[in-house]
Amino acid sequence: MCGRYSLAPTEFSEIQLEFQVDGMGSEAAPPLRPLHHPRYNIAPSSGPGHEPPIVLEEPSQGRQLWLARWWLIPANWRRPLQALPTAFNARAEELGNKRFWSHSFDTRRCLVPTTGWREFTGPTGHRLPHHFHYEHRLFAFAGLWDEWLSPEGLAVRSFAIVTVPANEVVCPVHDRMPLRVEPECYARWLDPNVPGAEALASLRAAVAPPLSEHECDPAGNDVRREGPEVIAPARRRQLDLFGG
Repeated sequence: MCGRYSLAPTEFSEIQLEFQVDGMGSEAAPPLRPLHHPRYNIAPSSGPGHEPPIVLEEPSQGRQLWLARWWLIPANWRRPLQALPTAFNARAEELGNKRFWSHSFDTRRCLVPTTGWREFTGPTGHRLPHHFHYEHRLFAFAGLWDEWLSPEGLAVRSFAIVTVPANEVVCPVHDRMPLRVEPECYARWLDPNVPGAEALASLRAAVAPPLSEHECDPAGNDVRREGPEVIAPARRRQLDLFGG
């Protein structure tokens, strides 16, 4: 599971350049606002507010950067949002055989820009966060997206992050991890003409760079907390506290 992630590029233009974005927003949904500051504590929600950006392929418009809710709402959802199942992560093993995911898996795949994610160990109320990153560099999670029409007639885009079994770095902390998309796989993952199973196989065959992990500040367990301190290594915080 991935329940928190960060997006902290030095400049907003880094996202545009890394993912070769052709445009941002359209008349069909609110336009993407430039990121005025990095985000270190992105949490899932099916409601409005604080939507992170995703990259997707639009027919005749090319690669687009959109704001979307991190909790996938299928286009055919007819019940209240409170009745949604946990849909901010999608297990790679289930994408092709569960109706909840299958339409998005075949035709609506996206990239989720990120600079790292967190998992937690320990009992409720005393959870210890662990931050995972690739030298804090910008990269992409594999994602699925969809567009749902709200009862008020608002077109709402949302997404889920694809997860796979944990590797040797993540395994001591959690049994699942987000699926990273290597740059050479961006186009294939986004292309709706490539069958989902083929696109997924390409991602899983790619070789990722070394993954790093460190314990960080439990204050970041609170979704209201933001700033680089929520992912600061625990040892550095201790040295700062004692003037080291």
